[in-house]
Amino acid sequence: MSPDHRPSVPEMLLQLKQAYRHLLAQQPASEADAQRLLTVLADFQWYSERLGPQHWEQAPRPQRWSFADNLWHIAEQAITATRQPADQPLRYFVDHGKEHVGQAAEIVALIAYDQGILL
Repeated sequence: MSPDHRPSVPEMLLQLKQAYRHLLAQQPASEADAQRLLTVLADFQWYSERLGPQHWEQAPRPQRWSFADNLWHIAEQAITATRQPADQPLRYFVDHGKEHVGQAAEIVALIAYDQGILL
């Protein structure tokens, strides 16, 4: 993914927050599902702070997405969903978000391992 075609990480986090709130207002959800979705956002915020701006665009390995790539993929998908009728159930966004949060965790681990630092 090209960083030239997406907003900054702080802007993506804000857009993701707005999109998730819109999706929650648009689709009926249990309190547990709503909290799980908001946890995806909280996890991305936490990992963005841990990585710091110097690592947001760093791919952990060749042919792998950076933290910013993963975040933009999730944010763009959620933003698109707010403009369309509910094609995907809310749990889809929870599951897919958790998948990419897991990739963010892997990015932290790989960068920390490769550079011998604690993030």
